[in-house]
Amino acid sequence: MKKLHNILMIAGVVLLSYSCSQTSAPTPTQMMPGDWDVREVYVNGQTQGSVDLFERFIIERDGSFVLEDINGIFFAGTWTATDAQLTMNASDGTVFNFAIVFQSYSKMQLVQNITGSNAGDLEIRYLLNRNDNDTY
Repeated sequence: MKKLHNILMIAGVVLLSYSCSQTSAPTPTQMMPGDWDVREVYVNGQTQGSVDLFERFIIERDGSFVLEDINGIFFAGTWTATDAQLTMNASDGTVFNFAIVFQSYSKMQLVQNITGSNAGDLEIRYLLNRNDNDTY
């Protein structure tokens, strides 16, 4: 009986210590995979209507991605992420670099800086919701 009591006490201490431990914040690579819809786009701080920008990001756990623009044109390839950067390498050689401004499991904000374009330097800010999350 005393042995059973000791085993139960040890099990209780283990469960208590596990339940009180701090969980670490998820990393971008843990939160990144999913089907992301672009809800708002800002170019150089201005809201954009219908322009040739991305409207859907499909990011898979296996490291692959698909980007879809408003015209239904797709880019596909592989992606990598750090805490601050998402890099997408398309199979045609195009590289898309995005700074991760904010990210949770349901929302993400990315910034793409393009320098030397015909329009000058551009900062494109994407506000995204995962799947059916309708509010940013």
